[in-house]
Amino acid sequence: MQWFIAFFFIVYSGLGIATLLVWFLIYQFILARGYSLREALFGDDPNPAVALDLLGGFLATGLLIYSVLSRSSLTSFQRDLPIIIGIGTVMLIMLVLLRFAIAGLLRLWFRQRRDAQGDIVSFNNELFRQRNLATGLFSTIMYFILVAGLVAGLAEHDLLSATTFRIERIWNMLGTWLVGTIAVVVHSNLYLGFGPRNHILHECFHDNNPGAAFSLLGLVGGILLVNNQLLSTIGFKEHLFNTPSLWWFLGLFLILVLLVRGVLQLVLLAVIKVNLGKELVIRDNVAWGILDGGLIFILFLILQVLIV
Repeated sequence: MQWFIAFFFIVYSGLGIATLLVWFLIYQFILARGYSLREALFGDDPNPAVALDLLGGFLATGLLIYSVLSRSSLTSFQRDLPIIIGIGTVMLIMLVLLRFAIAGLLRLWFRQRRDAQGDIVSFNNELFRQRNLATGLFSTIMYFILVAGLVAGLAEHDLLSATTFRIERIWNMLGTWLVGTIAVVVHSNLYLGFGPRNHILHECFHDNNPGAAFSLLGLVGGILLVNNQLLSTIGFKEHLFNTPSLWWFLGLFLILVLLVRGVLQLVLLAVIKVNLGKELVIRDNVAWGILDGGLIFILFLILQVLIV
């Protein structure tokens, strides 16, 4: 092993720790707003919902930095360090803006309605007071959609270089965000179809149902994985908005996965009299939500491997 591998490991590990500390401070002084993050994480009764939300932002930033580094040669790591710091800083700012956008969406959607616990729905109340894992999972999913779009825009590691900038990267970034949003809408309407109240926001912020969020995580993670693989196969000047075949493939893969999942639902209903839809929505079955998300992700993983 060459000595500079260990050197850059120390450098970038230190950068990762610094990013975690900065995100911790941002979370405490900007996002928590009146709640103690230290108490939530290290108090007498640690709060896993807050930890999950904090972890989601850190993982999203780490995935973006990894994506940049994976496109770099080892000898260029020193040159890329300022770019990495800049990208990490922009990512943290975008996470904060996204978090405020989610909180604003909740205010617009629920207004003054109260949740199943009798509280007016607000993001921090769900996390800090109700310890709602579904809220932490939902925000983590949104973080991953954000970072997936940014990764799709990183056709090469030197994204910030004006000499290699291509507009196709912007279209791929916007298109990936659209793919993630469509996945959320599809899941909300097809999986949680027991009436107008059973949408994903209702399940995650009103009923505190982490099972629905785990299922959504598998669908969103899987479709974004396939989307990333498809983007790696397209030619120069092609992107998500001028290549209809990409959308046909994404739609076909989504239908295939939903069909397989639907067949499983029918088989279990016939053999052991279990209705998976009711387990997910009516009974708020977290155990099945975890398995459902894992199953969906594995199906997309198989499709991702088959893409040439």
